[in-house]
Amino acid sequence: MRIYHSHPSERRPYSILMPPPNVTGILHFGHVLNHTLQDLYIRWHRLKGAEACWFPGIDHAGIATQTKVEQELREEGITRYDLGREEFLNRVWEWKERFGGIILNQLRTLGVSCDWDRTLFTMDESASETVRDAFIELFEEGLIYKGKRIINWSPLAQSALSDEEVIFKEVHEHLYTLRYNLVDGPGCLLVATVRPETIFADVAVAVNPSDERYQHLIGKYVGVPLGGQHVPIIADDYADPAFGTGCVKVTPAHDANDYAIGIRHGLAMPSCINADATLNAMAGEFEGMDRFKARRAIVKKLKEQELLHQEEPYSHNVGFSERGNEPIEPYLSDQWFVQMQPLAEPALQVVLDGRVRLYPEHWTKTYEHWMRNIRDWCISRQLWWGHRIPVYYAPDGRFVAAKNEDDARRKLMLPESAPIVQDPDVLDTWFSSWLWPITTMRNDERIMSYYLPTNLLVTGPDIIFFWVARMIMATLKFRGEIPFRDVYFTSIIRDGKGRKLSKSLGNSPDPLDIIGKYGADAVRFTMIYLAPMGTDVRLDVDESSQDIPAMEIGRNFANKVWNACRFLQMKTAELKQFSIDNDKREASEEFRKDAADIWIESRYHSTVMQATQALAAYRLTEYAKTLYDFIWRDFCDWYVEIIKVQFNDATEEAQRSLLLRHAFSIIEGILKLLHPVMPFITEELWHGLFNKEHSQSISTEAAPIPNESKIDKKTEQQFEIIQSLVEAIRRKRAEMTIPPGKLLPVTVRANMDLVPLLQSLSPATGSLARCSDLVIGTDVEKPPGSVADVVRGIEYYLVVEGSVDLSKERERLEKELQRLANAIGGVERKLSNEGFIRGAKPEVVETEKKKLSDWKDAKQKIEKNLSSL
Repeated sequence: MRIYHSHPSERRPYSILMPPPNVTGILHFGHVLNHTLQDLYIRWHRLKGAEACWFPGIDHAGIATQTKVEQELREEGITRYDLGREEFLNRVWEWKERFGGIILNQLRTLGVSCDWDRTLFTMDESASETVRDAFIELFEEGLIYKGKRIINWSPLAQSALSDEEVIFKEVHEHLYTLRYNLVDGPGCLLVATVRPETIFADVAVAVNPSDERYQHLIGKYVGVPLGGQHVPIIADDYADPAFGTGCVKVTPAHDANDYAIGIRHGLAMPSCINADATLNAMAGEFEGMDRFKARRAIVKKLKEQELLHQEEPYSHNVGFSERGNEPIEPYLSDQWFVQMQPLAEPALQVVLDGRVRLYPEHWTKTYEHWMRNIRDWCISRQLWWGHRIPVYYAPDGRFVAAKNEDDARRKLMLPESAPIVQDPDVLDTWFSSWLWPITTMRNDERIMSYYLPTNLLVTGPDIIFFWVARMIMATLKFRGEIPFRDVYFTSIIRDGKGRKLSKSLGNSPDPLDIIGKYGADAVRFTMIYLAPMGTDVRLDVDESSQDIPAMEIGRNFANKVWNACRFLQMKTAELKQFSIDNDKREASEEFRKDAADIWIESRYHSTVMQATQALAAYRLTEYAKTLYDFIWRDFCDWYVEIIKVQFNDATEEAQRSLLLRHAFSIIEGILKLLHPVMPFITEELWHGLFNKEHSQSISTEAAPIPNESKIDKKTEQQFEIIQSLVEAIRRKRAEMTIPPGKLLPVTVRANMDLVPLLQSLSPATGSLARCSDLVIGTDVEKPPGSVADVVRGIEYYLVVEGSVDLSKERERLEKELQRLANAIGGVERKLSNEGFIRGAKPEVVETEKKKLSDWKDAKQKIEKNLSSL
């Protein structure tokens, strides 16, 4: 069956673009949350009758994939250069065919309902053509240009990196204060730096123009220590008088801020570090040394020549390559750039005017700030795997963007036989990603005019700039349309200690193992249940067993639903004849509903309304908790228990059949409401309960629609009071350690409004509260030998005489009360001790505070029980 295949039709379209996982990727819990959210909305809108299409795909992941294949080659004792470009690319394609689809197969285990026929790989021919054509169009408009800029450089990969491929770590190094001697006359400037290995490329020393200490020196020259070059003292606002000595060495080729100073002042930009992070000939005797080894040697030399004034510990954040894990090098290099400002302005406007909505809304401010301060985008990478830059060079140095060599010769007006060379670099992976709304639809006008703009994008906030903003820019530029209407930013998943899940920390279990233990539905439901919008998800991870105990929430809930449905199914087997009312006629046409039927129908329609509203507003945790509370408490714990009593008390088979039919009408709606988040169990139960054909699926049924006329708030409120009463009686029995099988008499005093309802439900209420006898009235007396309590205006009396020795129970409670009082006193003294608060770990203090709170609650309950005795 291809029930998830979608194509343009007369129905309302609803579409989602899957953020393409890397071809190198394996499933992690970020994927689980992200794809569960997407699948939930695709399934929900499919139920609502939309032509729902979820476009899947996979990203070629330039640097990550090339790194994987180069690792294989190293194990064989060769490099990509030994193979040559063409043969190396063949090896990458072979690797992709062997391993590239793993994550998509893993997503199937999660139950995602994509239109798999539309799966796109970003290096597919259709995608490559779209990427090439977009580059050519921007090049011809002057929005793509080649220039020297400071970029993130990976010495290991020998390539530029995007900002997204750089992670920052705190590094403990040293701050070195060097002597820059004045050229004319005595004296020196003290200049602080963490990178003395770059002094050979210094071209100036900057001071703040308002810094009175140095105003008389502006325009004079100093000698660079060891390097020997004479450089000017310049005035620039970047120099901070409060940091270090207020003097800043300016090295434009090796620092982004220095580069900006160099542009402002028209300074030269020499480089003293090679692409492999060794020092070049400018460094003299240090030429060929690794940058960090050279730093140690240079510091030693500075000390010998008394040019090092001070050395002190210094901690700061340093960028590291996400793949190679080596410190990146700010590097001045010829690269290709996209001019972003003209593209950013319309992309900002569609968010500000609400055509594209961001959830949570606070991300709009972040988006606006970035777009108003946008910088040009470095799109070239010194790799072989990826979309090769479609620029061709003539022998005379002229170049042009073209579809192929013949097109380039034509544009350059060269003869057919003229030699021509294509640029060796490839495009940043994000350059294909920003075209994702177009490439996933194969640049097909019919498909795009129907599904574009898509309805929802689910992604992480960490790529709001790298991907979300750029997709808006590109789709507006090339299609004149927004790519999506809503963007939902997922939460960060952390462990119980607040740390992000990470393999290196040992707190990130394999999701497939967790799915194998608890089931995909349980994992999906738990993730939604614990993921409120805009708040981090907390998952306590048992690092020793690599388990996530919180998944019990979803598994226990699935078991609850399963058992309730199986009970109803078993009850139908006790009847000689039973059929589901296929034309969906209300059971009320055939018998008068009692209070429980009216109540559960009202609760059902209230739940449908609340769940529908929650989904429309992306309040996903509210949706999950609304279903959980209704299904677990109202339907399973109450309505099914009431049916058990009524079914057993019914004297006619027709009455039993109608009881079940009404329950079946509710459970069918429940399964449909639950289906988007728990697709496996709901499909199984729907088929089993309603005898559906194999070719049918609950996912293509109609979604439940709330009927406000069936919502009876007064009945719901009255039933809630009765639920509270029964739960209070159960708690009282548990506190007095009365065995569950022991039935006891109960007397209930209530007001006139509630008495008729209580009396009509007395068989079920008596059963649920484990009553041997249940007396209900407005003016009943307290029976002897009973304990009393009041719940929401209802007074009840539980007769315990003969079952509980009241004097012994009083003695036991008094002892427990004294024990708790002593324990509470001890914790209070500990928490009032300032030495303990200062010296203890925060989690230890929190544990003590929780103990105090729990013990005080227990003390109040015991005092209440004592008073009732």
